[in-house]
Amino acid sequence: MTRRDAPPARRTLSNGLEATLRPDAHGLVLVIDGIEQSHLGEPGAPPRHASHRWMLAASIAALGARTDALQPGGEPLLASGAEPRVSGGTAALHLGGGAAALPRALQHALPGLRQCVVELEPALVDLVAEGAPLPPGIEVVVGDGRAVLERVPSPVALATIDVFGAGSVPAAFTTVECFSAARAALVPGGTLVVNTADGPPLRFVRSQVATLQAVFAHVALISTGSTLAGARHSNLVLVASDAPLPVDDIRERVRVGPPPAAVVAGRRLARFVADTAPAPVRDATAFDSPAPVRSAYLGSASLPPSLTDPTDD
Repeated sequence: MTRRDAPPARRTLSNGLEATLRPDAHGLVLVIDGIEQSHLGEPGAPPRHASHRWMLAASIAALGARTDALQPGGEPLLASGAEPRVSGGTAALHLGGGAAALPRALQHALPGLRQCVVELEPALVDLVAEGAPLPPGIEVVVGDGRAVLERVPSPVALATIDVFGAGSVPAAFTTVECFSAARAALVPGGTLVVNTADGPPLRFVRSQVATLQAVFAHVALISTGSTLAGARHSNLVLVASDAPLPVDDIRERVRVGPPPAAVVAGRRLARFVADTAPAPVRDATAFDSPAPVRSAYLGSASLPPSLTDPTDD
């Protein structure tokens, strides 16, 4: 990692936005279009961004039962020519690079895990390689994440989607077709973890849960109570698998915070989605997630009855 007194490094991305990697008191910050995207602290330190901590909690909980994920790695995940060559429980595939905060944290927790990060922006890859080189066990390929996802020849234990453009999730990463490709890329019982964002009235995230439920047998949602109450536009993390999810383990990992988060699953999640009864999103009907609202607090709100009424979950 670069010295904390080093000057910021900058690159202009293909969409014209500026990406900056600058030191702060605790590490390095990746900023794109004025929005902090990633923070890199000391190895082993919890990610600063809550959504990355939640993704890490869900990933470790999901991989924790897979002893093969802890074994030493073998061949690289990608062969020459950027053709994915991943294998089973020792591998993870990450769509969306940024500064690779999540893969770095996973590599520290599970040194035997082999990981591939797919990033669309070559200038961003160069910026991070120059200012914060990746540790062994993580490789990066420049390419379209959706295209890579659709041609993974050997399944992985974990796939993550953390793709944003100008603060929104691109439509191509929100659909039945995308999540079906992710399911096909996973080993039986493998896990997909998705970072998304929404604000009141949370129609978008409900549609995303419904879309995942059309593909996977089990889905859970991680977020703060204030976001679920419609008081802010913020990140939410979705977790999906054909195997029962380790909900109690994830809940224990995220409940302390800061900020403390809730894990919604089972009947309560089904009722939350039913509030708006969205249809699963397909490529032909997809749209980007709502543009971010750059305000910390949007006003007082309350949780919907679907999240507060008693349930036998």
